[in-house]
Amino acid sequence: MSKVYAEIKEFLDSEGIDTFSAIKAEKLCVINERIMPENAKSAVLFFIPYYTGEHEDRNVSLYSVSLDYHLYVKELSSRFYGDGVHYFKFFADTSPINERAAAIDANLGFVGQNGLLISEKYGSFVFIGTLLTDAEFDTDEYAAKGETKACMGCGLCKKNCAFLRGEREYCLSELSQRKNVTEEELGIIRSQKLVWGCDTCQEVCPHNRNVAVTPIEFFHRDLLPKIDAELIENMSKDDFSKRAYAWRGKKTLLRNLGVDKSQNK
Repeated sequence: MSKVYAEIKEFLDSEGIDTFSAIKAEKLCVINERIMPENAKSAVLFFIPYYTGEHEDRNVSLYSVSLDYHLYVKELSSRFYGDGVHYFKFFADTSPINERAAAIDANLGFVGQNGLLISEKYGSFVFIGTLLTDAEFDTDEYAAKGETKACMGCGLCKKNCAFLRGEREYCLSELSQRKNVTEEELGIIRSQKLVWGCDTCQEVCPHNRNVAVTPIEFFHRDLLPKIDAELIENMSKDDFSKRAYAWRGKKTLLRNLGVDKSQNK
């Protein structure tokens, strides 16, 4: 095993990240040349599992029960020093490459009918992480194209999702995150169990039954499965900034919770 790949593997193992694979940079689909590191030779794709179990009376999407996963990726960057010769850059969501396509090429999982990437161990309750480097690995350390498990095609996600059924022109998760909505849309948001996001297609998916709880300690810190207006209004700026919904601001959440009736102003 090459020294660089061994160091990356040891680091990811120590973090509890047990699903990862490498592909050559030439196979990547670059979607943002501006932030693509120069002379990238390799990419390590990995799953960041976030499932912490079900929570009674939860009213936010499962991914936002924990602290914002972008903070975890920053922690990874600060803890991994590499070999001091090559550069190593971590990404999640903000990656210059098509992460889902890369993860598929790396044989990490398969795509469900709802469009989500699914891990055999953690189901669809994963974020995709990317580590780009100018280091080259040994040939056998890159993923070889092989057969992966496929979605069983039961169609439950489509049958239970208003958007996929074609009854609505929007995804309920996207709707809850809009800054401006109509009165009708606001009524729909407030009629749902969740005030932020939507997990319907994940909750009904057979591939998400009996999935493993994340072994990553970060996602078990400061769990907040249920929010209300008082909690949000009194949350400090620093504490609020650590939540996955902070990018949209307090006003949208308060509106969804039934407080801000002048939501379009």
